[in-house]
Amino acid sequence: MADYELSESALVQLVGYALEAVDGVRLASGKGLAGRRKPVRLTHEGNEVAVELGLVATYGRPLPQLGREVQRAVAEGLRATAGVNVRRVDVVFLEVEPGDAA
Repeated sequence: MADYELSESALVQLVGYALEAVDGVRLASGKGLAGRRKPVRLTHEGNEVAVELGLVATYGRPLPQLGREVQRAVAEGLRATAGVNVRRVDVVFLEVEPGDAA
């Protein structure tokens, strides 16, 4: 079996792709958590990774449910596409924006 390594940038991109599967949420552009400049923070803990996300939610979606969907999608996406063991996915909603008019 071949060894490989994923850059931090590649993992962040995979997180973004996983989020595309969740309606009503997106990464906060240009905003980070606790003064950081990036909306995705990855922390390596042994052979696992912890993910912290700064997100914008669409108004009208129940935030607890939306947060759980994000956690599931990101954890499953990283496991399936990169074989990464995800310890946890922390979600921080930084903004809520209006939804599209139907």
